[in-house]
Amino acid sequence: MLNNRIYAVLAAIIFLFSASTPIYDNNYSEDMIKNKLNNYFTQDTNNYSFQGQSYLNISGPIIPNSQINATWYSEITISESYGSDLLPNQSFGLRKQIDIYLGNNDNLLNNSEIMDFKELINSSRAWTNAELGGCCIFDYIPFITQLGNQIIISTPEVGDVNSTNGSWGWVESADISGFTDNRVTRILHIPRIGSIIEQIPLHVSLPKDWEFRYSAMSDLISGSPNNFTVNRSLAPVASNIIISVAENLPPVTSAHRSPQTSSLISMNKSYIYTGICNDGFLETPQMEWSIMKNEILIKTFNNPWFEFNPIEYGFTHSEQVNILLKCTDSHNLSSSWSEDIIIDSIAPEWSGDISYNIDGIVNELNIENSVFSVTSGSNVKLNISAIDDSNLPVSIELYTNMSDEWMQYHVNEGIFEFYVTQGDNINGLHLNITDRHLPKQPRNIDMALIITDEAGNFIINEWKLIIKDGNSPTILMDIMANDTLVRLDNPARMDNQIKLIFSNSYDDIDSIENTTWKILIDEETYLETSNWSGEIEKFILPELEIGSHVVSITATDSKGNQKIENFPLIIFPNRGVDLEVISYSISEDSLQTGNALFVLEMKNNFYDDAYARACIEDTCSRFVHYPGADYDTSTIAFMEFEIEMPNTSKVNISIEWDSNSAGENGNFILEYSIQSNENNSTTSYLALIIISCLFFFLIFRNTNILTKNN
Repeated sequence: MLNNRIYAVLAAIIFLFSASTPIYDNNYSEDMIKNKLNNYFTQDTNNYSFQGQSYLNISGPIIPNSQINATWYSEITISESYGSDLLPNQSFGLRKQIDIYLGNNDNLLNNSEIMDFKELINSSRAWTNAELGGCCIFDYIPFITQLGNQIIISTPEVGDVNSTNGSWGWVESADISGFTDNRVTRILHIPRIGSIIEQIPLHVSLPKDWEFRYSAMSDLISGSPNNFTVNRSLAPVASNIIISVAENLPPVTSAHRSPQTSSLISMNKSYIYTGICNDGFLETPQMEWSIMKNEILIKTFNNPWFEFNPIEYGFTHSEQVNILLKCTDSHNLSSSWSEDIIIDSIAPEWSGDISYNIDGIVNELNIENSVFSVTSGSNVKLNISAIDDSNLPVSIELYTNMSDEWMQYHVNEGIFEFYVTQGDNINGLHLNITDRHLPKQPRNIDMALIITDEAGNFIINEWKLIIKDGNSPTILMDIMANDTLVRLDNPARMDNQIKLIFSNSYDDIDSIENTTWKILIDEETYLETSNWSGEIEKFILPELEIGSHVVSITATDSKGNQKIENFPLIIFPNRGVDLEVISYSISEDSLQTGNALFVLEMKNNFYDDAYARACIEDTCSRFVHYPGADYDTSTIAFMEFEIEMPNTSKVNISIEWDSNSAGENGNFILEYSIQSNENNSTTSYLALIIISCLFFFLIFRNTNILTKNN
């Protein structure tokens, strides 16, 4: 049995030999090949099916529209248990295949049967077209051999068909040639159609200064740009493997410095240089960094990156340093990247002022201080300018902790403005009543001003803003009538107990117990300034008249921040019916007939509508509608009807009423004196006669005076 590791050593030896000369020898015999292989492969054949290597050595120059020369060599060893695709039923194993299909099926292999199989292999491997031989196609034209390939076949041993320890295979070689077209990038096709030769690796050697460029199946390819291996047995599909090759080009070199600045770097900072050498898929260029001062080499590095600190290498202010990156590929072609930078050790300078504006009043602050007190609700403003000795731009950055990533930026000079509040950690409706009545800590805001020059030199100035309480308490009032919330459909009425509920109120910073309250109704003080208490939280109003009122609430926190809120309060009439008689009279229409007119003036002082009528003895009026009263008005309605004058001096008038909305009804009696009414009438007549006489007297008197004057 053949050993895989030893076989790999043999393949490497053969490959090295093939790089300069075709790998075949006409003096090799079948026995020599078999012995050679057996010397290297001693492992049980049940552990492998294929062993071997193949080589394509493109030896000549690659010129457009010209012939191209190469050599082909392959050696493959196959386990007898695997069988041959040249005979039916490959799963039987090779020995049984030969015995059945080339022999007499006697379970023994003889020389004649073996020679027939050898001839079968020889005829199947006799090719002149390299594509058919499993080798290669160049620029879409198969390589060919004018003399054919040379093949040495290793056949099974004579003996029992059931033996499982043997192997078979062949070694072949050929001088092949092809033709190029006029393209710059050449195309190499490696056949992948499922033949046995594809089961072993193919090593490709390119002429000097040529390299592998690209393949969609690059995962199957390994090695160096000029000498690579294609493991086509690992290809997932039966499709030619296409490889582009071209003349070698230098690597593409690039580099980056972090942090990135202009042509200046700070003497007091470290910088990371990172380089990239881009080349072909199989190429790994060598990288070399150089640090130079005045064209004198100071230090070199061979890493993809290095850290540079000017002080560590003896640089001082205003000196120049040269950084060079050189990338060299396996063909010894190279490219480079470099930069010249100036060392700067002097930080920039700045000046400015700071102020805050609250309610239109500007308050200047001393920028030399480190702590400021600023009222909540203020607009803070910083006016900053900066300069550097290099006369290059200077960045000005202001950072605060008011929110994540809060920053404002200017170059050389600028105005920074922001609005300060107590933030989110204050009392509010987002908290339950208990929590919003507790004290909260005033907010502190940290500020940092960073001034940075082009070299990265910077200075930092820091301040703390203590945010003073500048917000008054929040007054939230509910009105309860008989312990029911007052709404449009449930107004407050004259006989209700009315409470003002302030439980939902709060101050942003202070505890609710640390606030004072004052209550006025219609500009009359009902509660002098007093600390928060149960009385204030649920204030019971005195009895108020029907109508519209204004409740004025003043709340003040411990810092003197005061809030005045005015709330309308409307007292509606009570539910039910309350008929009030304004006036009533009985007047004679005709002395001859004895009929009189009864007139009643009346209104409803309560909320519900009512219908009423008047009855004198057996005579009643029609029902008259008396609308319910509103909070600001009540409607007076008149009732009239003719009656026959009674013979008595006093008349009892019965008023009957009914209300569907109130579900009530009732009546009451009015008394009317007929005599008093007659006396009043006589008096009226006498007064009319006296006034008429006086009128005529005056006219007569004036007439006489005019006559005398004439």
